[in-house]
Amino acid sequence: MRRPIIENIDETKKPPGAATALALSSRLGSWKESVTATDWLSISILHDLRNPLAAIYTGAEILMDFDISSTQVNRLATNIYRAAGRVNELLADLNLVVCGNRPTAEVCNIREIIATASEAALASTGNQSVQVVLDVPIEIDLILEHSRMKRVFFNLVTNALEAMPGGGEVRIRAKIEDNWLVIDLEDTGPGIPHRIRERLFQPFVTTGKQDGMGLGLALARQTILDHAGDIWTEPAAGSRFVIRLPLNRVQRSSDGH
Repeated sequence: MRRPIIENIDETKKPPGAATALALSSRLGSWKESVTATDWLSISILHDLRNPLAAIYTGAEILMDFDISSTQVNRLATNIYRAAGRVNELLADLNLVVCGNRPTAEVCNIREIIATASEAALASTGNQSVQVVLDVPIEIDLILEHSRMKRVFFNLVTNALEAMPGGGEVRIRAKIEDNWLVIDLEDTGPGIPHRIRERLFQPFVTTGKQDGMGLGLALARQTILDHAGDIWTEPAAGSRFVIRLPLNRVQRSSDGH
């Protein structure tokens, strides 16, 4: 069985080659300047459609090609059902963008967002040997675009799980500091390669994982910036990301700041 999230609340494709990556990097400056907010939303949704579609494809292929037990059939059917639901959510967001709108900001419980995203990442990757440990208070609500923020944590947790195929731990903590909510996500994996640390949040920068586009972290950072926050990395044994979101975002937006 897949390992559950532990709640700890104190109460045939290859990655782009060097030549391709260099060519993409040389166009980054003009590309980033020309990308609108709507473009970012569309790119984010299309990028994240790949994961649930891959889960559906893989599950269906196994069901067709292999003689498996009823227990395995139930597990695969559950994964396909969840992935299809994820596709439906993403297409709903894409429809908003096509119609000239964007996801609506609403009062969201940050712990619920992180827990749901982590569960989805565990189901998507099928990594049964990694524990996700949550140390996130239950009472913190923020004004957020729910689907976009969920994709931020889905991508961060997915990256951590894929970096630890042999097992490990992802620990997510959250605390309030002054008028900010500070969230750090740390894993026990191999860490971030030195050669890309300074460019980690730039589009098309990838660690070289299979089928990696190098867009996930750039899209995550844009979402955080759109919420008047910030994201960065800090030294750790594995990888450590820190996210800072304002607690008083409603007041800031109402007075024009």
